[in-house]
Amino acid sequence: MFKDNTVFVVGAGASQEFGLPIGWELVDIIRNNCNFVVEFNNLKQGSRPIFAHYLRIFGTQDATKVEELNLRLRVSRQIKDGIDSADSIDEYIFRYSHDPLIAEVGKLQIAYAISLAESASKLSLKKGFVENIDSAHNTWIWAFFKALINGVKANELDRIGQNITIICFNYDRCIEHYLEHALTKSFAGLSLDDARKIVKNINIIHPYGSLGGLDEFPFGLIDGFPRMAGNIVTWSETVRDLESVNNMRHAIWQAERIVFMGFAFANQNMKLLDCEAVETNENCPLVFSTGYGLQRETKKALSENINALYSNGEALGQLEKIHFQYDAKCKEFFDIHRINLVQ
Repeated sequence: MFKDNTVFVVGAGASQEFGLPIGWELVDIIRNNCNFVVEFNNLKQGSRPIFAHYLRIFGTQDATKVEELNLRLRVSRQIKDGIDSADSIDEYIFRYSHDPLIAEVGKLQIAYAISLAESASKLSLKKGFVENIDSAHNTWIWAFFKALINGVKANELDRIGQNITIICFNYDRCIEHYLEHALTKSFAGLSLDDARKIVKNINIIHPYGSLGGLDEFPFGLIDGFPRMAGNIVTWSETVRDLESVNNMRHAIWQAERIVFMGFAFANQNMKLLDCEAVETNENCPLVFSTGYGLQRETKKALSENINALYSNGEALGQLEKIHFQYDAKCKEFFDIHRINLVQ
């Protein structure tokens, strides 16, 4: 089992090992999918499934509904033209927080892109993941899972994950999906339904929502993307969800260890994690972070930003408790630090 009060903060780099897009890749996918070119009701460019969805909703007969369709195509082209100036689709949607149509179109694009990526990932059911679960052994989740169940007896399965929190900034369900099936393989007679209950009891927080529960929206399902879009949450919506924000910040404040995996330390994400402490946490946690793509020259600034999450900024003497594993992706990071995280 992991040591008590360990918090994992998971970013896009962690899901990339499964074949999901990181921020700039998702931006590129959405830009291309938003490039709608229509001639005589025939789509020449852009995402055909999204265009087909709009046709089903609005049709081509009622002039008022056709204008609603055209409005969404114009918004899509606006996103296409401007999204390159944002680090992520979330940031672009935040830029237009006053415009609900940007959020609507953006969420639909996210849901389609991520559901398609799940379907094509290493964890895809149509690729035989369940029968060949070891196809994910070359990713971080295998080492994570072994640590998660280490020391757990078969008659104590309700203990799994009860001492940790996972804050996952990704829309996909890779973690939940893998854990469910890995549990059924590891404990004889455990049904998928029972494994799903165990995973649901782990404190897994998706600040920006996800494609939805795996019981309602199976992993890799693409056709349901319009309904999945309703589960996506914008940054502005997350800020207003005080229960979710307080849950995250409480976990950070109580943490004895914080592990950042594939996380880019974007300002808006850091603000969500910030406990807004008015006093220094005397028990500043040990912090471990993957460092792939990070420059050593940024260590001081990043360490101070991390320290500020759980202190009022006065605990700078605790910066030596923050460790970056430079040039390491999540799997290599876990291979190195597993012994630092397990009881």
